[in-house]
Amino acid sequence: MQLKGSTVLITGGTSGIGLELVKQLYGQSADIIITGRNLDGLNDVKDRFPNIHAFQSDVSKPDDIQQLYGKVTRQFPKT
Repeated sequence: MQLKGSTVLITGGTSGIGLELVKQLYGQSADIIITGRNLDGLNDVKDRFPNIHAFQSDVSKPDDIQQLYGKVTRQFPKT
């Protein structure tokens, strides 16, 4: 799968399947965005994979989803 130039949004990117996706996709010339509830966890993943973008968000909360959408579409307007 060719991801060059793509933007990938991974919810729950600080552990489990989400973190494994980060590991597998990192370095494929895609913009990787991760979300998670735990700011410390997001910072840890960002330290390990410096070129990713991290947003604190709880996708079980509609307000958080709406705020995340606004942030992501502003920062990545072409995707």
